[in-house]
Amino acid sequence: MSDLIQLPVRVQAAQIEPDENELILEKVNRFTLEPVRDINELFLFSGICSNDRLDAYFTKMDPMTTLKNYVGNLREGVSLQSGHDITKNPFGRSYDAQSLTTHEENAVLGHWYMIRDLNINGENTNDLIRAIKSGIMRDLSIGFGGSEMYHRCSSCGKDLFDHQCPHFPGLEDENGRMVFAWVVNATLREVSTVYKGATPGAYISSSFVDKARSYVDQGQLSQTHISRLEGAYSTRLDDGRRSFYLPKTAEQENKRNEEAENMGDQERTYYSRNNLLGDIRQAVRENKIEKAAIYEVLGEEGDKFRQPEDIKLRNELGKDFCSVDAVRQLKKEAQQGRRYLADVIEDAVKARVRAFGDSFNAESYRAMLTTSGEIDHIKEEIDAYERMAKERFKPGRQTEPEKVPGEDQGEEENNARFEPDNENLFDGGDE
Repeated sequence: MSDLIQLPVRVQAAQIEPDENELILEKVNRFTLEPVRDINELFLFSGICSNDRLDAYFTKMDPMTTLKNYVGNLREGVSLQSGHDITKNPFGRSYDAQSLTTHEENAVLGHWYMIRDLNINGENTNDLIRAIKSGIMRDLSIGFGGSEMYHRCSSCGKDLFDHQCPHFPGLEDENGRMVFAWVVNATLREVSTVYKGATPGAYISSSFVDKARSYVDQGQLSQTHISRLEGAYSTRLDDGRRSFYLPKTAEQENKRNEEAENMGDQERTYYSRNNLLGDIRQAVRENKIEKAAIYEVLGEEGDKFRQPEDIKLRNELGKDFCSVDAVRQLKKEAQQGRRYLADVIEDAVKARVRAFGDSFNAESYRAMLTTSGEIDHIKEEIDAYERMAKERFKPGRQTEPEKVPGEDQGEEENNARFEPDNENLFDGGDE
């Protein structure tokens, strides 16, 4: 495990005796290109980095590996950062450390130094020193990890993330003992000034939470245990999803284990699945679990749980129109279609008014067309009424003028005189 993990450190100003000055300068100058001559150029402070007590995260540092490593790391010089931001230059460094052993604990005391009046990352170290000396900045956080680090379960002694270890720090094991994890063979990466100890959950996020969340997703933790772990790890494990847990008696469990031992892998998988379904049905019948809780869980995993109405709707839409985007497009087109239908109906009403006048019941006619909704039929109605209107109202003057007496006789003579069928238009004239 190589993830960087953080834990808090409370610092205190180091009390330096005069006869220790030369020894401290010697230790500090191991890291300098130009030796520091005056102890007054340095600001020194100390703090208990770690111990083997049970912390708020239900972990303990293994004194034989981790605490021993911390002492060596601090003596070799560990960077002092700001807020665990390793992209910026360090403004201090550790120069020494000691192991402290009492009847209560094993601990590591670290020592750090800073150069006074030094500008780093846009800040002057004098400001940081004043903040530390005045008690404004008194919290550090150690960052540790390492490729060889692992968490050893206090209950079974296995790696906490081994699939054979079913335990969680913060919960009791099968014997009623509180489980914690030994942090084994960790190394110190850096130390940072922080506003408050360590961020709650920062240590847990990359380790214990992942294991707990996988158990929650598989329905292997009761709601009581989930709530306790969420409180211990300062984080949500089920992301708001309700989990259900079906407890079994020892007799039931032993019987099933005996039956499963005599089966092959495929038979065992099929057997386990059917037994789980049987447990769910039994729990529903005995009112130990709500159906709504089961539907909610099914809706969170894989394909959504389908009610009969949902299945009927999907069958009606077909495969190509069951996606959210397809339904959204259908909704848009339906709105456009309704507006077009309304416009066509209005055109039909106007066409009928032109053909018959407005004496008919336009609202009744409009309602009839709306109920029908057949656009082709409505267009035929429009064409028919438009033709009727054209035949009824021909263009130009349609009235006959009143005839003058004797006007017919003149027309007859003119028609006879200029009859196109006559062979000789000049016949009948004076000789």
